[in-house]
Amino acid sequence: MNRKTVLHLLFLLALSVALVYLTKSFLMALGIMMLLLLIDALLRQYDNKRRREWEEKRLQEMMEEKEKEEKTRTDKEE
Repeated sequence: MNRKTVLHLLFLLALSVALVYLTKSFLMALGIMMLLLLIDALLRQYDNKRRREWEEKRLQEMMEEKEKEEKTRTDKEE
């Protein structure tokens, strides 16, 4: 486990303890934590999808640029 994962888990643990303390009800705190974990998972999924799309776009741009350079190089040789 990397440091970011450990910090994330510690944050969630502290948040769950604080929710139990504030609500004075384990079940209500559990429900709130479930909603927060769902939101967290959805945000991570959205971020990963967006990052993957950006990387694919950047890779495609780099390949097109490389093809242009190769075409220019072959044109100069002729």
